[in-house]
Amino acid sequence: MRIAFLGNGMTGYLDAQYRALHALGHDLLVVQPGSPDVAVGAMRDTAFGDLGIGEYADHLLWSSEPTRAELVERVSRFDPDAVVMSAWNFSRSYRAVMRAVPSSVVRILVMDNLWRGAPRQWLGRAVSRWYVATVADVAMVPSERSEIYARMLGFGPGDVIRGSLTADDAVFHSAERTAEEIGSRRRFLWCGRLVDHKGVDVLAGAYRRYRELTDEPWSLDVVGMGPQADLLDDLEGVVRHGFLAPPEVADLMRRSSCFVLPSHIEPYGVVVHEAAACGLPVLTTDFAGAAAGFVQDGANGWVVPAGDVEAWARAMVRTSELPAERLAAFSDVSRSLARRTTPATWAANLAEQVERRRAAGGGRLSVGA
Repeated sequence: MRIAFLGNGMTGYLDAQYRALHALGHDLLVVQPGSPDVAVGAMRDTAFGDLGIGEYADHLLWSSEPTRAELVERVSRFDPDAVVMSAWNFSRSYRAVMRAVPSSVVRILVMDNLWRGAPRQWLGRAVSRWYVATVADVAMVPSERSEIYARMLGFGPGDVIRGSLTADDAVFHSAERTAEEIGSRRRFLWCGRLVDHKGVDVLAGAYRRYRELTDEPWSLDVVGMGPQADLLDDLEGVVRHGFLAPPEVADLMRRSSCFVLPSHIEPYGVVVHEAAACGLPVLTTDFAGAAAGFVQDGANGWVVPAGDVEAWARAMVRTSELPAERLAAFSDVSRSLARRTTPATWAANLAEQVERRRAAGGGRLSVGA
C-alpha cells in the first residue's frame, strides 16, 4: 500500500508512527515543513525537522511552501492509495492535492481540535460542506472529544478513524516502579511550551500556593522554553531544564514522582501518554483530550479543573501526601493504561482502515454522507 502524509510539523512520536507503518511493508511519502520556523504554531518548539525520514520514506521537507501545481504533481507521481492531511487550513497546496487525487484514493483529515462552541467553530461548521467535505472523506482523531467536533463538521460515525496519536513506546517506557523508588523522588514534573494556553500562570500560582499548604513540599522540574518563562523565575523549588530531547525527557520522567499538565486548553496532549508510559501518576486539566484515555481519578491521578489555581494546589498536596505504596499503585495503573495504544497498533489500524475503504471504492462510508 502507498500512503502520502501532508504534515504541519515533525515530532519524535510521528516519526515512530511512520516507521511502524513502513515496517508493515507499506510505501510512504512524507511532506513536512523542514524546520520549526515554518511548522504550525503549536509545533514550533517541538518540531524536529528531519529525523531520518529518508531511511523509510520518500520525502519532501520544505522551507518555502511548494506551489499547488508542484505538490499535486509530486503526489501524483507517488500514486498513493491514501493521502493523510494534518489540519484543513494549514496549506492551500495541501488542499489542492486533496481535491486533485482520484476518487478511489482515501482522503484522511487528521484533526485534534476540541469542540468548544467558539464563534469560529460555528462558522467552520456552517461552511464545512464546501471547506471540509471537498478535501476529506474521513476524519482521524485522537480522542472522543475531537470526534465530537468531527461529527459536528459532518463526518458520519463510519467516517471517523479513532486513535491518531500515540507516544513512542521505544523511548517512553518504564519497568515496574517500587514504592521506595517513586516515593523517594519527591518531584513534580511539567513539560511543554511556556506559553499562555499551556497554563504557565496556573502552574506558577498553584505551585506557590502548594508550598504554602504543605510542610514538606516536593520540587517542580520544568522542561521547555517560551515567552512566559519569567513567570517561574525566582520561584522557590522550581528547577528549570530548558529544551530536552525526547530520550532526556523520558529519563527525567522515570526519575520523577508525578506529572502535571495544567493547560487552559490542550487539544490532546501526547505528553500525558508519555508520562503514563514512564510510570508516572498524572494530574491533568479537564481540557486535555488525552485525559479520558490515560487518567482515572483516584487510580493513577486526578483530572483537575482548568484555570483553578486553588484546586491545582490542593491536588498537588493530595498527591505529595500519598503513601509511597499508593504512588507505586498509581504508577502500575499508568503503565497499564499506556499500553492501550502504540506506534505498532496505530500503524496496523491505519493500514486496515485504508484497505477497507479502498475496497469500498473510496469516499464516505456512512449512509447519507
